[in-house]
Amino acid sequence: MSRTARNSLKLSFMTMVSRVLGLVRDHYQAVFFGTGPIAAFWEIAYMLPNMLRNLLAEGVLSQSFIPIYSEALKNGKTEAAQTAGAIIGFLILFLTGIVAAGIAVFPVFLPIYVGKPLAEIGLLLYLSQVLFGFILAVSLTAIFSGIAQTHEHFIFPSLSPILLNITFISGFLALLAFDFEQSINAKILGWVVLIGGFLQLLVQIGYVATKGWMPKIHLNLKDRSLRRIFSLMGPAVLGASVFQLNQLMDIALASYFIENTGAIPALRFAHRLIQLPTGIIGVALSTTILPALSALIRSGKNDQSATEVVEAVGFALFLTLPAAIGFIFLGPWIIHLLFHGGEWTVYSTYLTWSALQFYAIAIPIYSCNKILTSSFYAYQDTKTPVKILFITVVVNLISNLILIHSLEQGGLALSTAISSTVNFVLLNRALKKKMGNLPYKELARSLIRLLPAIIVLIGLLLTIEYISPYPLTNLNTDQLPVVSYRQAIVVVVGGVGFGAVFYLLIAYFSKATQIRIITDAVSKKLRK
Repeated sequence: MSRTARNSLKLSFMTMVSRVLGLVRDHYQAVFFGTGPIAAFWEIAYMLPNMLRNLLAEGVLSQSFIPIYSEALKNGKTEAAQTAGAIIGFLILFLTGIVAAGIAVFPVFLPIYVGKPLAEIGLLLYLSQVLFGFILAVSLTAIFSGIAQTHEHFIFPSLSPILLNITFISGFLALLAFDFEQSINAKILGWVVLIGGFLQLLVQIGYVATKGWMPKIHLNLKDRSLRRIFSLMGPAVLGASVFQLNQLMDIALASYFIENTGAIPALRFAHRLIQLPTGIIGVALSTTILPALSALIRSGKNDQSATEVVEAVGFALFLTLPAAIGFIFLGPWIIHLLFHGGEWTVYSTYLTWSALQFYAIAIPIYSCNKILTSSFYAYQDTKTPVKILFITVVVNLISNLILIHSLEQGGLALSTAISSTVNFVLLNRALKKKMGNLPYKELARSLIRLLPAIIVLIGLLLTIEYISPYPLTNLNTDQLPVVSYRQAIVVVVGGVGFGAVFYLLIAYFSKATQIRIITDAVSKKLRK
């Protein structure tokens, strides 16, 4: 097995550990706050720095930093330390200014954003001001992680989200020993998250220092590396900001048009659930396809690159279609199993399910969009996906305004699914102009072979739904059954386990293309 393959497996394992710990964190958050007003305040306050984290720290900043640092490293450790130090020095100045400005502006911004007077949102203001400092810690962590990754040390940087989740969970567990009011718990947890952010930064700094890679931090606004990193980050940040704008818009509309404050945490919990399959499958495929496509495009092999894209889309559909079906039919059970207890009631399950069912529809689309967007990056075209995203923002806004009145938080989730589908169609159309004909006829044939497996899976889950105390046709505010953890475990484990076995077996006997590729690869490995 190659070093790249070994590193990929290790990183996949660490990502899985982080996702599992994230679910544990979400469980305790649900138990402590449920879907009440304080849960809504927490979600908004935590969302704001996380939006900036998604813009700067996760992906965009490190991906822009690594090529610059790597090039400097070719000229020696001294130049690399100077380059990294100049970037870090500027980031400390810039992000400190952003944090200070945010803290100062929140008393004016938040009442407008949530449509409530400042006197009613004192806790939201407090949490937002405390948590906003998180962006400084996590952005600097991304740089120090990027230094380690450039030196081909991948495992330690991947510990950062795990450490943050452990800190978060430890805070919840410590609070179980006390009987504080929810508002006090929320304030304490705000500081726990901030401390966790700086703790992961200190750990990464310590690791880089012990390896002898410590940058020489200084402030030089004329350093050419600053201009280069901004030129690389610009289009990517713009694209990411469009996506974050959709999230901001959804929460604002929920605040203004939905009376029930539980709509906001319900939306956030549902969205985090669908990020499990899309985050693991979509990101994995989009990450691995990028270098392969780049090589094919440089060689002028457009036909092969088109085939590569469609095959990746086929794999995404093969893996995410059953995930989407599972969430649609087992959604209430999954929510109950993960979150029920404490302040989380059966009504909280209903609110979250009303959003999850619509988010789940587009799980395959979300994953495919990641692959198509990576295909444009292989052409070094970052502008086209951004232009298309602007169109989807308009579609999302119009859909939100139409659907929110009848479906409430479900309407916001359905609008996201609709705009993502529009994004998929437009990305395909634009990519076809670059690659020529995309062989979707072959994909259609493979999906037809997959159809029996999908039908059997739906039939199995419909049977479970029919005999369960959470029948989807009766899941509403007037009839909310109470079920035990044992029942939930049996239904979820049984549904997922039997569903996966039947799906894979029937796909195998139907000679589905994707399962054949998997079995051929496994056979080759076993023969070696």
